[in-house]
Amino acid sequence: MLFPDGFEMLIKPKEYLENYSGQPRKSLGQHFLVQPKTAELIVKALDIIPEDIVVEIGPGLGALTKYLIEYPCSLHLVELDRMIAAVLKEHISERARAKTTLHIKDILAFDFNVLTYDSRKKIKVVGNIPYNISSPLLFHLMQNHTFINVAVLMVQREVGERWCAEPGSRAYGIPSVLLACCATREKLCHVGKGQFYPRPKVDSLVVKLHFLEKPHWETIGYNFFRHFVSCLFKGRRKTIMNTLKKYLKTEIKAKDAQVLAEALLKKTTIHPRKRPEQISPVDFVRLAQEIHKIFSEK
Repeated sequence: MLFPDGFEMLIKPKEYLENYSGQPRKSLGQHFLVQPKTAELIVKALDIIPEDIVVEIGPGLGALTKYLIEYPCSLHLVELDRMIAAVLKEHISERARAKTTLHIKDILAFDFNVLTYDSRKKIKVVGNIPYNISSPLLFHLMQNHTFINVAVLMVQREVGERWCAEPGSRAYGIPSVLLACCATREKLCHVGKGQFYPRPKVDSLVVKLHFLEKPHWETIGYNFFRHFVSCLFKGRRKTIMNTLKKYLKTEIKAKDAQVLAEALLKKTTIHPRKRPEQISPVDFVRLAQEIHKIFSEK
């Protein structure tokens, strides 16, 4: 394993392995970032100001934490691995400028609302995200969008490309649509697999999300919209007419799904021969809003 000149973390992997008998856990998808320049770039992208509330997901050996604790903010470290959490706690200096709280918890069960209850300030989220939780984490963040301002997340490159994909591209899918409807998306940088220990099989991508005050699905609700988009993408290569007809038959028991589908597509000016992978996020919202009206009238 090669470390860059001036390499420094709160806990060096060699120290963790030798002194604490620690091992990267495959079940948690642990690949520790060991490139300080990348860590610093990620933290700077949060634009932290005094008294911000910051949540770091899976701090691990502290590559990002090392820079985060230098800011006068309220820092919450959410770590599922108890051994790492105990070691991390030992290495956080009392001289750290951040007011740091360590939560030994699964981020997917973390209640963001608790952190904002008193101040009503929105949260900034950062982390190196394991592949096995990238999708459920994204959905968890979107469900909690009212409490979150910005998220800077490092994910597998393929995952990040899906998050930022545009209509018509091969990567465009359910995450692309849902995310585009509640946040602006920005690719910050690619991160090579040589910047991690242990070395993963694929490269990563750092993505910055800035959550909107009001998501486009606000009037119909996240759960309704997510279910609607998921149903239509089950036939991503079929025409929107065919996938919509199936949805109308299954979900609202429409007697003449063909006629209703034609009327809905005409009203929303969506071409019936387009495929779901060609439909823009805005058009998905417009179509879902019309269908939501039908549910409301029943």
